Amino acid sequence: MLPFFIARRHLFSRKSHSVINLIAGVSVVAVAVPVMALVVILSFHNGLGDFIGKMYSEFDSQLRVTPQEGQLFEACGMQESIAALPEVEAVSATAEQNVLIAYSDRQWIAMMRGVDSAYTHVVPIERRMVQGKYRLRHGDLDEAVIGQGVAYALGVQTALPEPLQLYAIRPGSGNPSFLPTGLYHTARVRPAGIYALDEQTDSRYIFVPLEFAQRLAGAGGKVSSLEIRLKDGVPEEASKRAVSAVAGPGFDVKTRFEQKETVYRMVAQEKWIIYLLLMFVVLIAALSLVGSVVMLAADKERDRGMLLAMGGTPQLLRRIFTWEGTLITVGGVAVGLLLGIGFAVLQQRAGIIKMAGDAFLMDAYPVRIEPFDLLAVAGGVLLLGTAVSALTAAGLIKRK
Repeated sequence: MLPFFIARRHLFSRKSHSVINLIAGVSVVAVAVPVMALVVILSFHNGLGDFIGKMYSEFDSQLRVTPQEGQLFEACGMQESIAALPEVEAVSATAEQNVLIAYSDRQWIAMMRGVDSAYTHVVPIERRMVQGKYRLRHGDLDEAVIGQGVAYALGVQTALPEPLQLYAIRPGSGNPSFLPTGLYHTARVRPAGIYALDEQTDSRYIFVPLEFAQRLAGAGGKVSSLEIRLKDGVPEEASKRAVSAVAGPGFDVKTRFEQKETVYRMVAQEKWIIYLLLMFVVLIAALSLVGSVVMLAADKERDRGMLLAMGGTPQLLRRIFTWEGTLITVGGVAVGLLLGIGFAVLQQRAGIIKMAGDAFLMDAYPVRIEPFDLLAVAGGVLLLGTAVSALTAAGLIKRK
């Protein structure tokens, strides 16, 4: 391939040590730096996305069954039928209700989630305990596990014996702005532990025994949802269809992604928005190729004349200088990818960049290198570099 061979000789010949080569080297660096930044930032974003998914996996079940109409339903027969499916590892019933919590002289509105004894087999919330222990019953006494945000708002310490006072609206009492005490169910429960997840979750949810929640909400034996854990290696979508067939047409069955669809989609969209924004930086860096190609063309003017005299065409010259810009881009991409991957691996092993505070219960930013990201970065930068080089070469040869 003649244009490629000539372009490579122009750039890498042993006798071709001049200011032109120094300019080409600067262009390689100019391309390599944003490529490295792209690899590092996308790897950091992958790591944070994985962490968010892992964090929600300790609060959201793999599959959730909820009624399409109303908030409560009878689940006794359905729960046993779902538990009998070969894909299912465990099933837990929950009952949720908004409650007003009073503690000492403070008040807070939270979501009470009543759970049964199988809940920890479905959702490993006990891994997120930061104070006390995950315990909802102590002898004959009902206890609660509350979020760190709720504990902070109320000033709760699990070492103190003072119980939480919970108020829930009686069914059918309406929603007026000011409710007399007679329209509330009320009960006391002692805080046994505090968990920490994310600010939105642990400032909203508290866990209590299922029977306690049903009494306080006036739900009888009804539940709000069935939380399902699947056996290892079982695909969620196939299991969703099996569970939907058992639950029937009046129920929604949602995967973990569908339960937090907005969050997961936002994380994915943010990643590619970042990619597009940084590609504009790459485009600016790629414009440095214009100067390199122009200087190479000026330096090789004698060679251009000889090629034309030997029967070469302007198209051949344009292809030569396009290849020269492309080779510079390839060099920048290769250097940038190596530096970016190296930094990401170093962050994985040494945790160079630390997170401020302990908001996420981790010391350093997580990273994950995704091969598709490397291909997207390399392909996008090569496309921009080649396009800039081709346009520059076309303009140069047209004027000469």
